[in-house]
Amino acid sequence: MNREAKPKIAITGPNKSGTVAWFFTALNIRIAGGEPVRVTPESFDGTLDYDGVIIGGGSDIHPEHFIKEDSSLVTRSFWTQLKECLLYPMELMNHFSSHQYDKDRDDMEIQFIRYALNNNLPLLGICRGHQLLNAELGGSMYESTLPLLKESARIRSPFPRKTVLYTTNDSLISRIAGDDPLKVNAIHSQAVAKPADTLKVTAKEEAGINQVVESKNSDKVLGVQWHPEYLFYMKAHRKIFRWLLREAIK
Repeated sequence: MNREAKPKIAITGPNKSGTVAWFFTALNIRIAGGEPVRVTPESFDGTLDYDGVIIGGGSDIHPEHFIKEDSSLVTRSFWTQLKECLLYPMELMNHFSSHQYDKDRDDMEIQFIRYALNNNLPLLGICRGHQLLNAELGGSMYESTLPLLKESARIRSPFPRKTVLYTTNDSLISRIAGDDPLKVNAIHSQAVAKPADTLKVTAKEEAGINQVVESKNSDKVLGVQWHPEYLFYMKAHRKIFRWLLREAIK
């Protein structure tokens, strides 16, 4: 890489929609000093050799690409569902949206994950990307977070409405973002269950949902369940993108 050039960071996303996520992710990369490159299944030309990779958020992962973790069925009360719809309008919108998979995107992003890991490129998985990273390496996944939440309202908001707590004394995420618990957002229906053998969970939310996975062998791999791109006004989340750029420059 030309040291005088800005590191090129591939940001994956869907063919349709995803414009808002792309805008804010690209903004964070520019703030951190990099050059964002949008990559979708339609625009993907087979190029994988970027200076860093972000696997972005979006639709649920197709079931053939992950190991499903068994969970008990939960019948949630009407009042719980009403409360979460009133508190979090995005949850209400989710009830009326069609849930479609994007296998072309899955296949493309799996190529990026494999290439980044095999070539020691810095890799950041955001929400869906965090889940796909774990799934591709052999970890399991909850198809829905509702059995974990039971009668607690599911938070679905781009604003920081959850608290993430570190589960180890020393972790990559704490070295990046600081030692204080992180306030994060939530826009997801699925979640990481058991981490892959080469990954470790280093942070959870108060409800027990896994929020961070890291490599056991590298400081270049990080997955976060939330969307730090929408929290650019909070220093701790900007530091995640600065970490990616530092590793890309190395």
